[in-house]
Amino acid sequence: MEITTNLIMKKGISVILCCYNSATRLHATLKHIAMQEVPVDIKWEVIIVNNASHDNTKEVANMEWNKYNSIIPFKIVDQPIAGLTAARSKGVAVSNFEYLLFCDDDNWLSADYIKTSFQTMESHLDVGILGGQSQGFFESTKPWWFNEFSAAYAIEKPFETSRYLPLEREYLAGAGMVIRRGVFEMMEQVNFLPILTDRNGGNLMSGGDYELCMITRFLGFELYYEEKLNFVHFMPKGRLHWDYFIEMKTIGQAIPEIYFDIYRKIYYSSKNQESTFTNWYRCILLESIISFFFPNGINKKHVFNSLLNFKYLIWSYPGMKNEYKIRAAKNKMIFLLKNRKIISKQHHEIKNLIIRIVNLKSQ
Repeated sequence: MEITTNLIMKKGISVILCCYNSATRLHATLKHIAMQEVPVDIKWEVIIVNNASHDNTKEVANMEWNKYNSIIPFKIVDQPIAGLTAARSKGVAVSNFEYLLFCDDDNWLSADYIKTSFQTMESHLDVGILGGQSQGFFESTKPWWFNEFSAAYAIEKPFETSRYLPLEREYLAGAGMVIRRGVFEMMEQVNFLPILTDRNGGNLMSGGDYELCMITRFLGFELYYEEKLNFVHFMPKGRLHWDYFIEMKTIGQAIPEIYFDIYRKIYYSSKNQESTFTNWYRCILLESIISFFFPNGINKKHVFNSLLNFKYLIWSYPGMKNEYKIRAAKNKMIFLLKNRKIISKQHHEIKNLIIRIVNLKSQ
């Protein structure tokens, strides 16, 4: 991770906007950032990370920001290494403030987003990652099935009121999240290298934000949801097709679940129930096989219906939960069988990481 930190960081917020071919999306995004209502005593800056773009993202970013004659520090940096994780690391490395706000190029922040973020982090010193809620703005007609699956698109209201996240809720969406710099400093100390590198061009693989939240908790920080943090998530028409959702859900979001399970098994296992790779591998492969054949569980009522579910491997049925359940289980099985050696190595790396985290916390 390309992250460097200063010994004494300034109080304030660095807004880090990672861009990959973002020229057509920056107008509204930068407008909402420029129109932030921030008290004069809260310092902030805007950093554009041009992540291996091959359009005119840099020129558009400069042109759009200059429209507002803002006195807020603004800079554009290049990150030739493709991928959201690499882009964010570059943004952190060149940032100047203690709180880091990751704004995607399709996020339209509410006018008080920066102010609320700063005040919340200042009043909750045990919080490592802060998140809010989002609403969708749709370029074309919203599909009839969208609302039921909106959380997969990072469009949701996680809780009714502001609160610390309970243990069973392991993540906050990466869009609009705010991270305390101390989290990254501790990650450097334990030599954390993310396995899940998140979006990379047209690749829909995700999980980087989830992994980040898990490690943040392991390091002893809290996750917090603030209902006053609101933003609009722009949904282009290309993302509103069932085929896109299926690929995102059954590959991009299903494969990372394998690694989340490794993290849990190792971190939460006792010394008497140590998670060995062989035992873990057999269990998760069996779980995937069962989920493939019986997506709704094993009982007499579902056995016959489960046989009928194999139609989803041939034909697609928009809005059908069983389709993404079966396809996700199939993709996980294939991934596990094809990549056993690689996963074994990563299991070992995660185990060593957890040991370093435990040792650091015991100092």
